[in-house]
Amino acid sequence: MSFNQSVFNYKLKNRKKYIKVIFQLAILVLLIGIIIRAVFITDEYKPLSAKEMINSDGFIALSYFGVDRSGTAKYISKGELEKQLSVLKKQGFETISQKQIIDFYQQGTPLPEKALFLSFEDGRNDSSIFSQKALETLNYKATMFTYADKMDTKDTKFLKPKHLQEMIESGFWELGSNGYRLTYINIFNGDGEYLGEIEENNVPDKTSIEYYNHYLMDYLRDEYMIPKETRPEMEERITKDYQFMHAIYEDRFSSMPKAYAIMHANSLYNNMHPAVEAANNKMIKEYFSLHFNRDVYAYNSSTENIYNLNRLQVAPNWPVNHLLMKIQHDSKWTLDFENGDKKIADNWKISNGVGEFDQHKIILTTEPSKEVTATLTKKLPSKFTASFDLKGNVMGAQSFTIQSSDGQNQLKMMLEKNVLNVYKVTDQKDESELLFKQKLDEINWSGEDYAFNKATQYDFMTTQQGSRIDEDEYPNTLKNDRHIDLVLADNRLKIKVDNKRIAEVEMPFSSSSYQLLLGGSMITKQNSHEQDTDSIYDSIIENVIIQSQDKTLYSVDESKSETFLRSVSQTSSDIIDFFIESF
Repeated sequence: MSFNQSVFNYKLKNRKKYIKVIFQLAILVLLIGIIIRAVFITDEYKPLSAKEMINSDGFIALSYFGVDRSGTAKYISKGELEKQLSVLKKQGFETISQKQIIDFYQQGTPLPEKALFLSFEDGRNDSSIFSQKALETLNYKATMFTYADKMDTKDTKFLKPKHLQEMIESGFWELGSNGYRLTYINIFNGDGEYLGEIEENNVPDKTSIEYYNHYLMDYLRDEYMIPKETRPEMEERITKDYQFMHAIYEDRFSSMPKAYAIMHANSLYNNMHPAVEAANNKMIKEYFSLHFNRDVYAYNSSTENIYNLNRLQVAPNWPVNHLLMKIQHDSKWTLDFENGDKKIADNWKISNGVGEFDQHKIILTTEPSKEVTATLTKKLPSKFTASFDLKGNVMGAQSFTIQSSDGQNQLKMMLEKNVLNVYKVTDQKDESELLFKQKLDEINWSGEDYAFNKATQYDFMTTQQGSRIDEDEYPNTLKNDRHIDLVLADNRLKIKVDNKRIAEVEMPFSSSSYQLLLGGSMITKQNSHEQDTDSIYDSIIENVIIQSQDKTLYSVDESKSETFLRSVSQTSSDIIDFFIESF
């Protein structure tokens, strides 16, 4: 009779246990190290030398509402933030402090050649966590704008004085203020009903309020929008708000922040009531050294008013080239755009914009108010199939065009506001004829998808008009998610959307070979109240595959190994983010 001695060898079993425990501890230590690097400040900011200060013209200012793990309709993802800031660093942008801006305007002290004032709004804890490593890696400094009344709350979304002080001491952060509190006044709902004044935390559903002012924007008014306080009472109320703010910052930090960014920009010095404006103006200049009051443009020249500066609030859905295009247009600096994978990009010729290409996605960004086109340089035969996914915003025109080899004739298909239009374009694109029009299956969306500029000036009659949601329009941030199939054979084109045949049209011209063009352009909306409207559009196309007789002519999709590596990377990030958000 034989037996396995190793079964009774307790030393061997213990040794295996020790090895297993050591391996687990090593993994745990590694994970803890990664989390520490992801959460805590481990480096110190290194200021630029004086010899690098050569710019006497101006600077750009960028502001992010917030940062989270994967991105939302309001907050940018940490991955996209890191990408945008890394590209700016590569382009030569260096961050500047509040003091540098003050010295620039008051003493003419020069700035870095491409100077960037970087900031984050609302004093959010996740913005600090998810942006910290990018600041350390790039040696960037940022301002965290905060609300004074959030310093003593138990709400974990907001940074507390202890954490803010640690951030300031690292050199990577400066303290700024959005004001004392976020309270809504003169509120009306979508039915025109008056709701009065409500603290932000007491608003259960913000889509339920249609018109409002911020606490500092106007007189307190009644249900007919008639002031219910005198001018001295209004001045006392606004003055106390600034005094409360001052007392909190003095108590927690021993001094006031130098920089202010008033809530709901563009009203002050624009359409605010003159008496309310005067009250704000007095207190701002008493307590602050600079003020970012506007949020439409990025660039500030040397002739700007230091109390009426620009900061561009970066929309979370902007690809990096959209941001670069916006900065270039505002500043007139010539920038280099991101092309992505050069081998893939070389297959396309871009007009009126730029393109970024990777293994499964094409992002075409227009020049302001123009239509971008990307022409596949490879000629296609008279019979082919093409499939791809359209992911650009619904409120725009995503185009896909079949063009004759001589470039004189086109069959142009455009997805515009969830309607598929097919045009015949001739005479070198000077004339177009609508051949076919079809509204596609409805897209599910809710009022939460809208981001209205609700905090504005209005009268009683306006409040009675009710909701500003136009049922025939769509939110600017709403994305297409349409799969397109094109089959060209025997001079007829079959068009399928989401595997459903939509149309079959006879080609209005014949050619021995064809070219495929992808493109897009912005659609001007009638509704001027919505945020994030600009003249730049991003046409996003994924998973392009073109075939002819079972032969692949062109393909942009991920290999299995790339998909696996991306999945592993995402899983790793999810584990780290789980610990960050849980503990």
